[in-house]
Amino acid sequence: MRAEAFFMPSDTSASGTPPTTYRDLLRNREFVGLYASFTLTVAASTLSGFALGTLVNQQTKSPFLTAVSMYGATFATVLGALTLMSVADGSRPRRTLVALQCVSLVGVAAQAVPGLPLAARFGLLLVLGFFQSLGTGTRMGLLAEVVPNSSYALARSLMNITSGGMAILGYAIGAVLLRYLSPQEVFAVATALTCGGLIIVAVTVRERSIRLTRRPGLRQTWTTNIEVFSHSGQRALLLNLWVPNGLIVGCEALFISYAPHHAGVFLAAGSAGMLLGDLAVGRLFTAEQRRRYAFALRLLLAAPYLLFAVHPPVLVATARCSSPVSASLPPCRSRSSFWS
Repeated sequence: MRAEAFFMPSDTSASGTPPTTYRDLLRNREFVGLYASFTLTVAASTLSGFALGTLVNQQTKSPFLTAVSMYGATFATVLGALTLMSVADGSRPRRTLVALQCVSLVGVAAQAVPGLPLAARFGLLLVLGFFQSLGTGTRMGLLAEVVPNSSYALARSLMNITSGGMAILGYAIGAVLLRYLSPQEVFAVATALTCGGLIIVAVTVRERSIRLTRRPGLRQTWTTNIEVFSHSGQRALLLNLWVPNGLIVGCEALFISYAPHHAGVFLAAGSAGMLLGDLAVGRLFTAEQRRRYAFALRLLLAAPYLLFAVHPPVLVATARCSSPVSASLPPCRSRSSFWS
């Protein structure tokens, strides 16, 4: 975990009047580059994950392997955060991000190779998952330099909303594409999106220094992680963000095996419910109400999934997935949380 990604950024890049609206942010060329690249990356990740899950389910009929193919990269992402996340704070973040985007491009393109053994596909999945944590950390570090301190929360809000929207579109479009294309051809579409994100970052974002004071590596990563987790409030907040969401992701990972022909609808509806829940609680609830109802909302997050035990009709299951309580709603938002 990056210290700079967790705490408030500096104002060294600010100039003129700080942006106060999303429209103001989109006048910043570098922010637009990071934002557009991030949007394409989320879309590519959603499409490739759905295509891989479908492919594995077709070949193995194993709910476990199918679930691992969709979200197993998260374990590798955790490993990256625990070992080399401080690399994201290196002195040349733009170069690091471009290099990591190149790795993603090669990995997604390799998934499009027909006849690739499943072992190789899972190996690529783990490699990409490992580097995903570094890419996210580097992108957020650059964001902290591109926008002024007072606009950082606004920029993260726009990116989080867009992430939810792209997940909805990604699963919906993926479901349509897989009716007419093979999973390998959907991987090719994801490769094109990843390539677009790489090009945009390369031509719009200039090199900056994240001002790392110590040499990046395992020791620096562990030092930062220990510092972050030494604060009880931060530790409780992170656990509240991770554990409920992780359990729900485990349920959603079974959608392809549960209903292969309707999984895209369920996943898109779940993403829509999460986005709607985040917006509703973030905009309509006061801070006191969020604290008061946090426990009840966490129960509502998981309880409706019991409905799937009785195999409800598709419309009922879709309505359940799109319920606003599909969102994980801890007492407050962590700026380090990154829905993708």
